[in-house]
Amino acid sequence: MALNTGGDRYDVIVVGAGACGLSTAWNLARRGRSVLVLDRFTAGHDRGSSHGTERIVRLAHVDPIYVSLALDALDGWREIERHSGAMLINQTGAIDLSDESAGDAELVEMATACAEFGIEMHWLAPREVANRFPGMYPHTSALFHSQGGTVRAAEALRVLRGMGQRLGAVFRYAARVVSIEPTSDGVHVSTLDGRYQASTVVIAAGAWASRMLEGLADLPGYRVTQEQLAYFRPTGDLRQSPWPTFISRTTPRRYGLTTPDGLVKVAEHHTGPVVDPDDRSFEIEPVTWQRLCNWVGETFPGLEPEPVNFSTCLYASAPDEDFVLDRVGNVVIGVGLSGHGFKFVPEIGRRLADLADGIGWAGNPFALQRAPRHVGASGHK
Repeated sequence: MALNTGGDRYDVIVVGAGACGLSTAWNLARRGRSVLVLDRFTAGHDRGSSHGTERIVRLAHVDPIYVSLALDALDGWREIERHSGAMLINQTGAIDLSDESAGDAELVEMATACAEFGIEMHWLAPREVANRFPGMYPHTSALFHSQGGTVRAAEALRVLRGMGQRLGAVFRYAARVVSIEPTSDGVHVSTLDGRYQASTVVIAAGAWASRMLEGLADLPGYRVTQEQLAYFRPTGDLRQSPWPTFISRTTPRRYGLTTPDGLVKVAEHHTGPVVDPDDRSFEIEPVTWQRLCNWVGETFPGLEPEPVNFSTCLYASAPDEDFVLDRVGNVVIGVGLSGHGFKFVPEIGRRLADLADGIGWAGNPFALQRAPRHVGASGHK
């Protein structure tokens, strides 16, 4: 491969080809911008936060800002489906289970926030959940909305990359970025194989964001953790029964959703150890693993008690778990999405493309410098 010494100039360089970076690249390319996307790994790799076959899509949040963003993102997913011809969204319905210790306070706030946007919610007692969804028997009341479900994550990445390429976006994989240098008219981005120029760079590097932004912007308290996921097989006839996505609001938080091959993926939320993304074990943590399996056995009689598989992924999060979507000079920042960002990527990509185009975001709730916000009874989204 010939070394590129800086002759290639683009309107925008996007660093990171996960869901956020791909959505941003497509949104820019369809505006006629010349776009280069750089990723240090191969396409579809499992080293970061975007891999896997599915993610939860939901509209129910305590924070109205996230409800609004989720509605815009759902419209965005439908637009992507229309452009690509792919079916990405499966609306299985979504259930939030109340906190066993604190009761329904958080779900009440969630229902109130959703009512502001006309989203229909239904309260269900434990027996009603079990009657409606055989295989589930929670110990708490629940809030259900039919518009929740799953997005085919791996397929979404493939679709976004393909749509970007057809519009002229250039993708370079196995291209590790080693420096980003502001210039008088933009930025120079250097990889191990060459140097590229652009008017603007978008950092969508997830777990590697702090390193990419060193000397450009600070991400105080930015944490990278390794989380683990377990896959359970439904029993008997329940393999053909519908399973909604679900989130338990008891601490530790847990969530689950069906996979395309008929398993149910279950995980805890934000309980993994802090790791270096370049030096992680990919191994499960036994105490957390056993706690998760015990909870599944107590709550889901329709799942075989022993997992059939496991995987790990990285969360890259700001201290308040809010996204960081902002611009500093010629650098656009789209990070801190891990744990709850995938469902929003059509709208996040549009917003980051706006920032790259110099379009401001009035009252941006995800600015780099922001005041703490009180969100809900327990501070969660």
